Amino acid sequence: MSNPFHVRWLNGWSFQTVLMEGAVQVEARGFGICLRTPVRAGESPTAAADRLVLAEDRRRRALHAAWLRGERLKANSPDGLTPEGSSQEQAPSPTGRSLIRVAA
Repeated sequence: MSNPFHVRWLNGWSFQTVLMEGAVQVEARGFGICLRTPVRAGESPTAAADRLVLAEDRRRRALHAAWLRGERLKANSPDGLTPEGSSQEQAPSPTGRSLIRVAA
């Protein structure tokens, strides 16, 4: 295995085995970030690289989904409240009267 190495199904990432803190670790570089994970007993560097990128992908997808849920809550909130509980600014009514809602 050459160092650095690539995993065919993980395009955009390059990996390198390094000796840090007395343990063999796999370092992943790609898409502007650098990640490291120790190689577990009986695990190949390729499997460690796959595990590392899979964990990062799951974390990023969860963050993206949470962000989307937050955006939907703000847009679809019937009481005009944001998820944090503060009221949004109300648009003026067409009749000129202000509409004030009181949270119960």
